[in-house]
Amino acid sequence: MNHATEVVLTEDGSFTLLNRTLGEHYHSIHGAVQESRHVFLEAGYRYICNKFRDISILEVGFGTGLNALLTLAASVDAGVNTRYYGLEPFPPDWSVIEKINYCNLGGLEGFTDDFRKMHQAVPGEEILLRENFSFCLSRSRLEDTYPGWGKYNLVYFDAFSPETAPELWEPEIFRKLRRSMDQGGVLVTYCAKGRVRRTLQDTGFSTERLPGPPGKWEMLRATAQEF
Repeated sequence: MNHATEVVLTEDGSFTLLNRTLGEHYHSIHGAVQESRHVFLEAGYRYICNKFRDISILEVGFGTGLNALLTLAASVDAGVNTRYYGLEPFPPDWSVIEKINYCNLGGLEGFTDDFRKMHQAVPGEEILLRENFSFCLSRSRLEDTYPGWGKYNLVYFDAFSPETAPELWEPEIFRKLRRSMDQGGVLVTYCAKGRVRRTLQDTGFSTERLPGPPGKWEMLRATAQEF
């Protein structure tokens, strides 16, 4: 099943998608790129680069590929070895993604070919985009897959909201994610709801509230604790 989508301009000049079936945007309408940079790149990737020499990322909700694109650019700049595994059961059609202007924005101009390769990759096949950056996209649902024991030290949890996709915010989902992570690994999400924070704490994480991107008061960063 593929959800009907339309391209929407956000306040920072970058585009997002509106899922018309669910009535929810893929990113903040206050700014798609600035939200992704704030939540996933700064609070996640750049933070974890100070803790691990090699970074292995699981993204729940690959969507438009913006988080992966920003991470690729950051990894090239920092020279950090990075493996990126994205989950997206309902990827938008490339004909829609082509209309998005991410690679025309500052710092991303040299990654147009990489962005296309991400979206046109054979599902489940790992590809080397740059010498220090490998990428794999799976069309599996997180509920139906087991990402591996202790494999990741960073999780981008960018699923649709708890109201729209409640099945992705259940305790068993976060237990599964904790089992897939190194101790000391980090999960970041735009969502700061008290229920989500308590679920993370009950499933093997310590949590901290951080300032949110424009349009959001707070976000969450969770650190995987010892079982």
